[in-house]
Amino acid sequence: MTVTVEQADQEFLDAACLALRAPREGGDPLDALGWWDLLGELADRDARMAALALFRAQGRELATSAALGALMAQPFLAATGHAPGSLVAAINHRSRRRGERLIVIGDVAGRSLLVDRPGQGAGVVDADRVGLRPREGAGRLALHEVELDPSAWAPTVAESHASPARARGQFLGRLALAWEILGAAEGALALAVAHAATREQFGKPIGTFQAVRHLLAWAKTDCVALESVAVTAARLDEATPPRHDEVVKALAGRNGRRACERALQVLGAIGFTAEHSHHHFHSRVLALDALLGTSAELTHALGGWVRQTRADLAVDAAALLASPQ
Repeated sequence: MTVTVEQADQEFLDAACLALRAPREGGDPLDALGWWDLLGELADRDARMAALALFRAQGRELATSAALGALMAQPFLAATGHAPGSLVAAINHRSRRRGERLIVIGDVAGRSLLVDRPGQGAGVVDADRVGLRPREGAGRLALHEVELDPSAWAPTVAESHASPARARGQFLGRLALAWEILGAAEGALALAVAHAATREQFGKPIGTFQAVRHLLAWAKTDCVALESVAVTAARLDEATPPRHDEVVKALAGRNGRRACERALQVLGAIGFTAEHSHHHFHSRVLALDALLGTSAELTHALGGWVRQTRADLAVDAAALLASPQ
């Protein structure tokens, strides 16, 4: 089974980058891409790959939309009766300073919010009836904290139905975050490659020096490894081994951060300046890593699970890759 990006996937990725780069006066770029229609077709592999390619484009272009919340809310649509794109999931996020918080990403005006509370079920709240407090988002990520009166929430999806939908939503959300981390890491690497080709020392571009080339090669290897895992998980979807979404998200946080750090070493002092774009890509990776489980948290949890169950994820994954798809 090949894990390289196919031509159709690459074409959608290129189109998504162009749409996100265009001035917003032209309307919602996700409308122009027909992305909302893909939410109802996620069982189809090509539609799923296209839907996830948007997040890679968002990472590369440092763009923000309500796509992550809409994707995570998709498994709840049948139970709530909402149309794709009209419901956006609020994300439960634990802050070391502020404790448990609900956050939403992107513009959710005119949409309904899905507030999911494990053990209690899920409820739908009109976004226009809650407080949305802007947070200073790292990496040009538009974040809002949800201020919700507890009396305004009531479960409309019973826990028995919410539990499998929650698991599916987290699976999709972690894959989407991995793709966006990949895009942001690729953006940081592209800056480093361009800098290495133009910055000269001792009369030569620094890209000709072996130490610099090694840094760029390591960063590229991290990106390619993450791409391979993300593409495979997106194609296999629910046929992946248990907890594979956690594996992909953990790898994304580690590799994305490492690629940005190596790119920064190539950029040198200029990469630390506010005027340079590297810090936006690097900050985007760190901010996305903090959502739905950090790389450190997921790695620790997976290690404990493997020790307890004696599961061999490598064998499971190898068997799936060897099977015809």
